[in-house]
Amino acid sequence: MKKFKNLGPDLFLTICISCIILFIFSIPSFSSSKELITGGKGIWINIWNYPANPDMYCEQLKSKGIDTIYLQISRSNTPAIQHPEKLNRIISSAHQRNMKVIGWTYVFLKNPLADAKKFLQAVFYKTPDGDSLDGMAADIEETTNPYVIETFAKAVRKTVGSKYPLIAITFSPVLKRAQPQFYPWKTIASNFDIIAPMTYWHGLVKYRSEKGAYDYTTQTIAKIKQYTQRDDITIHLIGDGQKTSKQEILGFLKAASDHGINGGVSLYPWYTPQKHQVDILGDFKI
Repeated sequence: MKKFKNLGPDLFLTICISCIILFIFSIPSFSSSKELITGGKGIWINIWNYPANPDMYCEQLKSKGIDTIYLQISRSNTPAIQHPEKLNRIISSAHQRNMKVIGWTYVFLKNPLADAKKFLQAVFYKTPDGDSLDGMAADIEETTNPYVIETFAKAVRKTVGSKYPLIAITFSPVLKRAQPQFYPWKTIASNFDIIAPMTYWHGLVKYRSEKGAYDYTTQTIAKIKQYTQRDDITIHLIGDGQKTSKQEILGFLKAASDHGINGGVSLYPWYTPQKHQVDILGDFKI
């Protein structure tokens, strides 16, 4: 402030007001109404499996009617943007085809405020062309303490405001470790706008069929509503793409349709999605 010491009060006030105006207009603006950014159909990509050719990858998905990429951009032990150059290419390729790119991060929540800071860096990240992610999600698996989760969510919400849709990636409540005595469903439901359960039935042998996938998905939806005590909760189903068959994917999608899933559907593949998985997801009518 020393360089302003000899300025007159009017000029000093003018400079301060100008700085405030510049700061306000530098903050990204969000829609006046909260959007359902997870609506539609998507494919998930983890931090180790970015496509070598984003243009080809996006074109293949778009041609099948898949409109969203869920792209992991960090973990708590990595920079907020682990692969900025690759991220820039994927955002550009997707947006050229009118596809969304929703980023996600695996949060340890050992330091919820540090995780919130990284999350916000991703929210406000800009490519060299001035483009950005269409949304951000937090994968909550490590620390499930309600106070810690709420601390993280409130720190993010304080900056992005009430209209920015926050997404929580959760376990399926079919799992024992995701029962309400272990997993804070009410806290998550009150601090996030969209719950995206990892509906991974294939790891349990008895669910490896069309009926099995249908039943697992049905139970996932019902238990989330039961544990959150909210029938109107917005759910985005992340389906199992880990070597799953055509029949299993059909069972998963049929359950989503029969139970009126309201937040879109997607598949988390093993490395890259198999052709039959993309075809079936593409044919599915939301």
